[in-house]
Amino acid sequence: MTQRTLQALGLLLLLPLLASGQELPPADDLIAGYVEAIGGRDAHSDPTSIRTSGAMSLPGMGIAGDFELLQLPGVGSRMTSTIPGMGELMVGFDGEVGWSMNQMTGPQLMEGEELDQMEERSLLAATLRDPEAVPERETVEAIEVNGEACYRVRLVWRSGRESFDCYSAETGLLLRSEDVQISDMGEVPTVTDYHDYAEFHGMMLPTRMVQQTMGMEQVLEIQSVEVDDAGPEALEPPPEIRTLLEGN
Repeated sequence: MTQRTLQALGLLLLLPLLASGQELPPADDLIAGYVEAIGGRDAHSDPTSIRTSGAMSLPGMGIAGDFELLQLPGVGSRMTSTIPGMGELMVGFDGEVGWSMNQMTGPQLMEGEELDQMEERSLLAATLRDPEAVPERETVEAIEVNGEACYRVRLVWRSGRESFDCYSAETGLLLRSEDVQISDMGEVPTVTDYHDYAEFHGMMLPTRMVQQTMGMEQVLEIQSVEVDDAGPEALEPPPEIRTLLEGN
């Protein structure tokens, strides 16, 4: 059975629900199905580190480069994007300090809501949508995303921020997330679509992510995933950030 046929079947399964006004599936059930679909809790909690590498691009600007995302589940993360002519763009969180650095803005420390959001997203509980991180969740509607039937779930995080997930009616996988990024520019709405899931070390991960932010599209394509090859020292801020910390 082809992927297109599976998507059509998912839509057919939703049509009676939409027509009859039947009750939507509970958000807790959809989230539990999602965790199972991505390989289960242990697949994501057992690795001490997850290093994801691939290509990144901004198609509308003709910009292309590479990225590496290092995650220590439950601790923090560090993402480095390398773009020809623009050098490295880095963002990191070591469990306490959130920071960013690039050629345009120089080294910067995160504060307030931006830092709180970075800390919140570093939790393994956030990846798995545990009640610890997301105490309120509600299925709000049945919709279609990129031709695939899904259920849209409203999430209220521990911090009070609101976001939305769309879970496939056929596979249970996350197809889209709608969120608000906190940055030095204020609140920035973002929509991220997840495509082409594949298995890496027992984890089902989207190999292509397309994010829309302020009318700009960014595409990340995963090429490799390595686990258990880094410790907490890998998240230590670079010298430029440590200099800022010493000055505070």
